[in-house]
Parts: sequence; C-alpha cells; structure tokens
Amino acid sequence: MTEAGGRAGGVAAGPAVNPSLRHRLPLYPCQFLCAMAIVSLGPLLDPMMRDLGVPLARGGLISAGLFLGNVTGIVVLNTAMARVPAKWALAGGTALQGAGLILAAAVARGLWSLLAIYLLVGFSGALLNATCWMWISAHVKENRAAAALQMILFFALAMISVPLVIGLALDAGATWRWVLLVEGGLAWLVALGLAVAPLLDISGRRNVRLSHFREVVRFDPKLLIGMMGAGFFYVGAEMTLNVWLPKFQIDVFGAGDAWASFSVTLFWVGLIAGRLIVMALTRRFSPSRLLLICACTMAVFTVAVALAPSQAASLVLAVGAGLGASASYGIIGSYAGRFPEWQSAVASSLFILSGGVGSIAFPYIMGPLADSAGFRTALAMIAVPAVVYALFSLLIRACSGEARAS
Repeated sequence: MTEAGGRAGGVAAGPAVNPSLRHRLPLYPCQFLCAMAIVSLGPLLDPMMRDLGVPLARGGLISAGLFLGNVTGIVVLNTAMARVPAKWALAGGTALQGAGLILAAAVARGLWSLLAIYLLVGFSGALLNATCWMWISAHVKENRAAAALQMILFFALAMISVPLVIGLALDAGATWRWVLLVEGGLAWLVALGLAVAPLLDISGRRNVRLSHFREVVRFDPKLLIGMMGAGFFYVGAEMTLNVWLPKFQIDVFGAGDAWASFSVTLFWVGLIAGRLIVMALTRRFSPSRLLLICACTMAVFTVAVALAPSQAASLVLAVGAGLGASASYGIIGSYAGRFPEWQSAVASSLFILSGGVGSIAFPYIMGPLADSAGFRTALAMIAVPAVVYALFSLLIRACSGEARAS
C-alpha cells in the first residue's frame, strides 16, 4: 500500500474547506477538455462513418472504444498512480489526450484503427475527470453538491460550444481529421499551462487493493450501490444522446451538419440551465429529491424528442431533455463525500467507473437497435435507463438519511 502526500507545484497538500477560486481554477480547463473529446463524437460520427465505410450497426463501436479506455484509465489511476501528484496526473492526461486526437487525425484508416486510438483518448480523459472528482471530494466539505455542479459547468460549456463550432466548421468544408487536429493542439496548450500552475495535492491517496475496496463497501454498501447504479444508468442515457443525437437528426429529418450538431448544443443549453437552477435549490431541497425529479423529466422529454413530428419540435424538446438530465451527475457524485478520508476518493472513482461502463454499453446498443427497430424507437428507449436511475434515487434517499430528515 502506498500513499501520495507532500507538495505539488509548491502548494501544501493539506485539506481545505471550500478552497478559493485560485486553488480550483486548474480543474476547470480539464473538465472542458474531457467533455470536448466526448461531445466531438456526436457531430463527427456521421462523417467518420461515411469516410471509413462503417455501417450503422457498428457505429457504436467508436464510442465503445472511447469509454472502454475511460474505464481502463479509472482502474489504473486508482490501483497504480497514488504516488502521482494531482497536478501531474492532470498535466499528463491533457498531453496524452492531445497526442491521441492528433494520432486519430493523422493515421486512422479504418474502424479498428480509430477504435484503438480512441482507447487512448478515453484513457487520458479518465485521468482528467477522475482526478478532478477526487480533488473535490478531498478538499470541499461544505455544500459539496453546489461545488461539484460549479465545476462541471465547464464540462457543460464544452458540451454547448464544441458541437456548434464543429457543425459550422463541417458545413464550411472542414474534415473530421482537421477538427481532431485542432482539438489535439488545444489539449497540448492546456497541458503546458497546467505544468506551471499550482494545485493542492490530494493527501492520503492509496493504491487501491481488494482490502481497501472492502473497507469502502463495508462503510455504507447500500449508498455505494445506489451511487454506482444511478451512475451506470444516468451516464449511459446521457452519453447515448450525446453520441447519437446528431446522427438521429441527419437520418430521420435529413438535417445538415450544422443543425445536427446544434441538437447537442440545445441539449446542453437545457442541461446547463438546469444545473444553475438546481444549484440554487440545493440549500432548500434534499439532493435525492432533486435527482428523482431530474430523472423523471429526462425520461419524458427523451421520448418526446424521439417521437417529435418535425425537426424544429425535436430540437426544442432536446432542451427539455437537457433540463431533466441537468444536475444528475453532480448530485450522484457528491454523495462520495459521505465516505471518510481516502475512502471518498475510492467511492468517487467507483461512481465514475460505473458511469463509464454505462457509457460503453448504452451507446453501443443504440447502433444495432436503430438498425433493426428504427431510429425513433431506439432513441425513445433511452427513457428506460432514465426511469431506472430514478428508482436508484429512492435507494440513495433511504440510505443517506435524507428521508428521515425530511
């Protein structure tokens, strides 16, 4: 068993309650880059499939590669990288992401080569996302849900802006390879900035072994199951929309690249608006109750998007689906802070890991389902995981003590 302590970037590693903006600032561009790599798949999926000759039933393999890499990165970060300071995990992750995106642009010549490269991109994204969540769990001890939502507003910013920019670039004649090349260069610039930025380290981290996992499970097994179950179904549903919504707009309504990409932007406009609303409500209502409302809203609006009679109606309803999804990820992840000391980092990573597995499964299933049952039916089925994570919110409410407190 090993521990990571001491200093990172000249800043003491001791825990801080509600750290200042200066201490939290390096987390925000990392969230942006992590989201950028994910959301780019939606607008770029159709041109990638056309260019590389990938059939509809196998299109989900590209996103499966990304999220399989993500899951692998989470496991490696927690079992072998405890001695790596948070600062260098973030700087290294951004540099690796840049390398992967540039490699995809330069050498991908078929489905399998692209899938292999996206494994690397997903691995680097895990280093960014999981380290950010570990940091929040370790250093923020008051109103953690609001702090988590504030951090992932930058994730949402990328989800709003990147599809819009990519759609306009594609309509202007850019290829998917040029888009990835630019994204890779941006990641390298951020890596250079992180290398010189100070960042509080996460003290007491351990390379997780089976005995540590058992300690976390024993502390509150029901809460951990609730977090992981909700994370699996929520992230699976959200990522399916992120990856397939533009392709849905193209195949069902004949949309151009700009309008197809704009559907993801509108989904995230609703998502970021919902997060701002929920941030204000976290002091008045229990997080589990807000989670239940979000899940039910997402289920209803997802079906509406799938069955909309026109492209305009589908685009408008995508905002409602985003409002429903809004705060779910931040709320579920915030419960990791209920675990003591180093266990909170393990619980946080298990939540992200379960979400990563959902991101592999559900977007992959969409391809064969859309090919056999039609795109409308396939998209409407995303309501099923939304309903399931609504049920998990009830388990979280019961075992967290919020039901008794109300």
